[in-house]
Amino acid sequence: MNNNDQSRNNLSRRRFIQGALASGLLYGSGSLPIFRPNAYGMASPLQNRILIDLFLDGGPDFRHLVAPAFNSNSDSFGANYWANRGRSHNLGALTDVNNANSGVASLQRSEQSRWEDDFYPITVGGTNWANNLVDAGNLNTGVTFGIWKEAGWLISQFRQGNVAMIFNAVGGTNRAHDLSQLMAYQGDVNISLRDTNRSGWGGRLARAAGGRAIACTSSPTPFSFGPVGQPFAPGYNPNRVDNSQLLAVEDAREFGLFEANQEDGYPFDNGDYDDKMARAARNYYAAIRQESIGASYQKFLTHEFNVRSFGEAIRQRLDEVPVPTPIDALMRGVDSINPGPDRRGNPVAARQTLYRNYSFGRQINNAYDLIALNDLATEISGSTIALNPRVLSLVYGGWDSHGEQRRVHPNLVTDPNNPFLSRGIENGLRDIFGGPSAEVDSNQLHSGYSALWDSLSGLNRQNVVFTIYGEFGRQIRDNGGFGTDHGRGNLMFVIGENVRGGIYGDMFPDSEIEKYAEPPNRTPDITPQTEFDHFFAKVCDWVSPNSGDILFPRTAPGFAGEAPIIELDGMFDNLFT
Repeated sequence: MNNNDQSRNNLSRRRFIQGALASGLLYGSGSLPIFRPNAYGMASPLQNRILIDLFLDGGPDFRHLVAPAFNSNSDSFGANYWANRGRSHNLGALTDVNNANSGVASLQRSEQSRWEDDFYPITVGGTNWANNLVDAGNLNTGVTFGIWKEAGWLISQFRQGNVAMIFNAVGGTNRAHDLSQLMAYQGDVNISLRDTNRSGWGGRLARAAGGRAIACTSSPTPFSFGPVGQPFAPGYNPNRVDNSQLLAVEDAREFGLFEANQEDGYPFDNGDYDDKMARAARNYYAAIRQESIGASYQKFLTHEFNVRSFGEAIRQRLDEVPVPTPIDALMRGVDSINPGPDRRGNPVAARQTLYRNYSFGRQINNAYDLIALNDLATEISGSTIALNPRVLSLVYGGWDSHGEQRRVHPNLVTDPNNPFLSRGIENGLRDIFGGPSAEVDSNQLHSGYSALWDSLSGLNRQNVVFTIYGEFGRQIRDNGGFGTDHGRGNLMFVIGENVRGGIYGDMFPDSEIEKYAEPPNRTPDITPQTEFDHFFAKVCDWVSPNSGDILFPRTAPGFAGEAPIIELDGMFDNLFT
């Protein structure tokens, strides 16, 4: 065998092994599985409530997305915000980032024109404030704020009363990414970096609900790690990890082990090299299972058999479940209204999406597929193995915006819907929150959550709740350049048809105004007012009744330690309808 053949052989072996490990199913051995299809034939309506959690890696500046109204009164919050954040919005006659706007005078705007042109205004209790919206504790009466107009889906859902915006929320009390991320994943702001071998709050919730946490990514984050034992039962230990029920699904439509292509002359021609490897591996493991082998090898053989069987069941069902058009459009060019390249840069006739991040598009596709297959089950040795997703984990990175927080590309004037123009964090904001809205533009193209929301219509969408947040926020003023530095308090989102949408917390506290006068070397934060235990516990209670206090024990009545801070007592008592 020459070196190239040997290298290719090793690569194929690694691909096979990695596929087996990544699929993550470890169950008992037995006879061939019986696939039990659902009664609907294709996508199945959700049987249980489910959480879809989106973690924004890097610390998003959500005051770039939801901003106070411009105000000419120098003592107002709006005047101070815009005077101190102009560079992060790339406004005025400032030094141009990488000469991106060279010669484009029309894009150099004032703070007032940025507000008036680019933000959809809402006045709490007044203009564009729907009757079903909540202002918890009446903390914001008369306050005018704006949501970035290109976040059409978010604007539409907020106006419908489906979006709870939680201000001054604490994701991580430390400005270091690694520790703050761990705090957010585990749902505990009191841990240290030594506490890595602990379950995540998503894994704990899935276990409490009697189902699975599934990472829609190539590798699961600690958010999805399961605890030892069952909540409410003896032996439960959230400080240890048991991932026997965890799945990592990088691509639901290729889940399981690689199988040989049985078309194109199979098995009579030589076929593709990977096909030959797959046939050999399948035959090898089928044969060795007929032999007497030591117990030390049995676990691996059982694992291979179950992953292959469960993967076949998933792919069999998905063959009958087409990818919905809005989700399919996230990853390919289709006939629509806006010419542009596909994700590989190849020219296509038109696009139906604003999407830039293909990886996140794949996660959106995975989330839909796993919900569509929520009733999937197989039987092995008389035992039923169910997919039963209760928590789905998604991740979107790129939010550490110390520089180039907003780029104003000159081609936006003539090609505003081109997703391949670099726009700083606004690419990510549009990927997540963009979409058609009656309030701004009903022809705005679909983005990630808009496509998923539209596709879940008819599948008991009322059984879905979304949480969206990062490990921390950004500071209240720019860093002297074109970005913002790490802060603590931030805006977090809980979204769903059963959520009581509106404003939770003081949006723009007057107490922050004096911080703008601090010396330039000071780095003022949004003041943390509410730790996430309070509203994450309510999310857990909605998904799995009475689980909040045990999964977030600091919220339980009579907790002996330091209780999590909250801006207003009882603020989340009616977070869900």
